[in-house]
Amino acid sequence: MSEGLLQALAASGLATEASDYGRAGYHHRHTGSVDALVPMAQAFRDAGFFLEMLTAEDRREDVGVMRLVYAFSLLGPGERHLVSCDIAPGATAPTLTGVYGAANWNEREVYDMFGVRFDGHPDLKRILLPDDSNFHALLKDFGRIDAEPEPAADAEVD
Repeated sequence: MSEGLLQALAASGLATEASDYGRAGYHHRHTGSVDALVPMAQAFRDAGFFLEMLTAEDRREDVGVMRLVYAFSLLGPGERHLVSCDIAPGATAPTLTGVYGAANWNEREVYDMFGVRFDGHPDLKRILLPDDSNFHALLKDFGRIDAEPEPAADAEVD
């Protein structure tokens, strides 16, 4: 990783740790706050990286947050970085569409499936589910039946 990129990521407020690519699937992992997302994306863009993917993790049950996960990659020498930031349920994150046009569809998918909103997104609407859906299908509590009734003792089993 170039020293300039490392300095720019540190200046944006990201904590960085090296990883074993063969084991983890990325060379470096970065963590930070949503305030760091736009300057971080600009640093990756300026260093020639592309936005490979964006997703979310529903971590509300174990740590009380939603986690955004971004992967940035560089072709040629092959370098992959994983960036994650936690946001409170119902909070918003800044859009990266002004830095990476490809973030448009990725952010729409995260909104559609997890309900995370992106401030400044040019067209934040559902991309996979019907427009009138009132749920977010990848939230862990979607469709959960907390207490299934026990079958009656004399019920016939197929």
